[in-house]
Amino acid sequence: MRDPGKRPQIWNYPINQQDEIRRAYIKFGPYQFIMDEYPLSGLESHPRRFKAHWFKSFSWLEYSPEVDAAFCLPCYLFSRKSSPFTSGGFRNWKKVNNGKDCAFLSHVGKSLNSPHNIAVKSCKDLLNQLCHIDKVLAKQSSQQVLSNRLRLKASIDTVKWLTFQACAFRGHDESHESQNRGNFLEMLKLLASYNKEVDAVVLDNAPQNAIYTSPSIQKEILHVFARKVQNEICNEIGNAKFCLIVEARDEFRREQMALVVRFVDKHGFVKERLIDVVHVKDTTSATLKQEIYSALSHHNLNIQNVRGQRYDGVSNMRGEWKGLQALIIQECPYAYYVHCFAHQLQLALVAAAKEVVDVHAFFQSLSNIINVVCSSCKRNDELRSAYATEISHLVATNQIETGRGANQIGTLKRSGDTRWSSHFNSICSLLRMFGATTSVLEDLATNGSTYSQRATTERAFSAMKIIKTRLRNKMEDEFLADCMIFRLLENVKMDQVKPLIKNDVLTVIVPKEEVKKPDVKSIQITG
Repeated sequence: MRDPGKRPQIWNYPINQQDEIRRAYIKFGPYQFIMDEYPLSGLESHPRRFKAHWFKSFSWLEYSPEVDAAFCLPCYLFSRKSSPFTSGGFRNWKKVNNGKDCAFLSHVGKSLNSPHNIAVKSCKDLLNQLCHIDKVLAKQSSQQVLSNRLRLKASIDTVKWLTFQACAFRGHDESHESQNRGNFLEMLKLLASYNKEVDAVVLDNAPQNAIYTSPSIQKEILHVFARKVQNEICNEIGNAKFCLIVEARDEFRREQMALVVRFVDKHGFVKERLIDVVHVKDTTSATLKQEIYSALSHHNLNIQNVRGQRYDGVSNMRGEWKGLQALIIQECPYAYYVHCFAHQLQLALVAAAKEVVDVHAFFQSLSNIINVVCSSCKRNDELRSAYATEISHLVATNQIETGRGANQIGTLKRSGDTRWSSHFNSICSLLRMFGATTSVLEDLATNGSTYSQRATTERAFSAMKIIKTRLRNKMEDEFLADCMIFRLLENVKMDQVKPLIKNDVLTVIVPKEEVKKPDVKSIQITG
């Protein structure tokens, strides 16, 4: 209903419909009814009437022929106070042509914050959708989403790079005053220095509730990467048959089990993939079996597709009745157990070395030399300096070739108890740095600060002389390779290992034990 004299007040409509009704009235505009002659009103001696030209002077003005009165459309729509221009109507035409005291001008007011001007502004804001609070919030939220995504992408890229390069994330001191806040924060700072958009949203420029650099966020991003890799491995395996390779070890006083699967992919290539590292409360066979089943189920791998097991030779793994391999083979009869060849080789080598006096004495002397030379940072620096001088002399006399990555300055390598190949690397490092090592020992034997230090050095130097006189002329790569020829078979017993040295070749011969296969029963099916 457009006639202002007949329409109900705006606050009489339901509150959730008022804005929609206001838009409709604004769309139609003020109800400016044009007549040839408007009715007279007022005193009989001097009656007055509404004038049509007032519409041109006051665009907000409305006229109701029903009640012969003037109204204000903006005030009707938004004013919270009742006045003649919003209800009842204005009829005192005498005050309209009253100069500066015109009733219409007085209604508009001189201030920008007058009720009429506020109502007019409200009409404009209602039509301007972009200025609505929900639109403004939506625009701000959209910009905030873009900033958050860019900030998170920078953190993700940093985690990806550090993970790929196997670098540590955290720093010793990550405070703002620190000169080195750790690899993660320093890499993020480097990315920001090359991109103004990144710099505007990360670190100090990020909101305090969404910085995305805390250790928990780093771990969560890394966990997402791990899950994606695991899912890709599981998709690569699919429904194919696979073998289990389990390593249980104690790291940082926590029993952890590394689960590796070996399978043939769709292209026919044999692949080995680490799919999980599981914390276990103990290393009993029942606990390991439960954790293996749980891990395989978590990655949607069917335990019935297992066609092989490979563990080390400890009793909880290879036990014939209660070992892990026995528990799994009870439910998966085709999951044949194979004793890890690497563990067999290590056990055989340790047993052989203990039985051969020369080998045992040699590695004991080698360990003594490395302990004396590398136990002190000062001696290690002297070793590097002597080796660098030796290399410079050899290069100057054209006795060695030069090239990218060649003749690098290193140090003596220690041998490990669980990897026999480390013994080979330790020997090679001593052969390569034999001259520099001898120079350091000679200086220490002469200028040692204490008698005990000089005595220890003398023993190490004596070991060096033994190596020089008896083995150095023969211990080259070919000789060392020949010394590591072994004939090692599966499922062996260490008490049956018999080492033999003949023509400078160490051979370890062990008896072979037949693998016990499960009984296969024939089933006759009659149709």
